[in-house]
Amino acid sequence: MNAALTHLSTIPLASAPVHLGKGKRGMLARVIGIWFATTVLALPTAEASAAKPAAGPAGHYCGKLLSAGSLVDVETSLQVDTQSHIAGTYRFQDDGNTTIGALSEIGTAHGRKRTLRWFDKYGMGSLTIRFDAEYDRFEGLWGPQDAVPSFTWNGGDCHAPIS
Repeated sequence: MNAALTHLSTIPLASAPVHLGKGKRGMLARVIGIWFATTVLALPTAEASAAKPAAGPAGHYCGKLLSAGSLVDVETSLQVDTQSHIAGTYRFQDDGNTTIGALSEIGTAHGRKRTLRWFDKYGMGSLTIRFDAEYDRFEGLWGPQDAVPSFTWNGGDCHAPIS
């Protein structure tokens, strides 16, 4: 459809084969032509801008976390509900085994800094993360329950190199 519209837009209006009658039919044809030019031909631009989602924390992040004194690879998947509450899952390798855990936001904070509760076979605790402006990556600290988070947990685009 875009190719057809692009082709139509390259035809000079003066050379377009239009037979306009006099009076009401001619006026109607001009009104329909103006409507067509301003509405239908503008649709591809409107569709393209509407297709880009707004930045937010939902996504799949790859990064590192500190576990048993070593930085290990971690995959963190986050979803956001209609109230902007974050929940998700994570997985990392632990002595040759995969540890899988769950995340749920504590409180109702909005913005780039969030506090989550983590839960896995080792127990539970908190994770405080701060996203960059585009929500492409986050830097965070985690800790066991009733302790101040002080261990590294970060994530970024899974296709970018992990640092």
